[in-house]
This record gives sequence, structure tokens and C-alpha cells, in this order.
Amino acid sequence: MQKLRTWSKSNAGIIVYVNIILTFIMPWLFKLIGASVAMRVGLLFFVIDGLWSLWIGHLMRKAHLPWWYSLLLPLLFGIMVFLRFAKYNYWFLPIYWLLTMLSWIKK
Repeated sequence: MQKLRTWSKSNAGIIVYVNIILTFIMPWLFKLIGASVAMRVGLLFFVIDGLWSLWIGHLMRKAHLPWWYSLLLPLLFGIMVFLRFAKYNYWFLPIYWLLTMLSWIKK
């Protein structure tokens, strides 16, 4: 249990937990507060998830994490789109991955 607590405070743990929150919990919170589809797509998918993608790349570079951490957000988001959202949201998968990779290789 101690190893799990230590890992959850590391950069890798933060990436995993925030990805889960942003892909599975935040869309339902937006719906719960009555946000429109345009608000959810614009604010959550474009702004918040886009900025988080950039931050993932920064954390990966800072902590020397492997490249596959860049795939976590797109994969989790793809699962959520498959389960709940319109198919046009699949376009965000390569966008998130590209933003993460660009931020990761930036020196």
C-alpha cells in the first residue's frame, strides 16, 4: 500500500490519475451542471484537455518518463468517446497525442 501511495505522488501517478479524472469524470460533471455540448467540447476538450496534453509532455520530459505515457490520455479519451460521445470526437485523439509529443521534445 505504501508503494501505491508513493507512486500516486510521482509524476507518473499524477499523469494517470488526472487522465482518468479528465476523461471519465469531468464530462459527466459538465453534464451534471447543465453545460451544453458546445461548452463541453470547447472548454473541456479543446482548452482543458489540450493544456493537459501540453503539461503531460512537460512532466514526461522533466521526469524522464517513457514515451508511452503520451498515449494514456488519447487511449482513455478514445474509450470514453466509444462509450458515450459522438464519433467526430475521435479527431481529438491525434491532436492530444501530437500536443504531448511536441511539448515532450521541446528543449
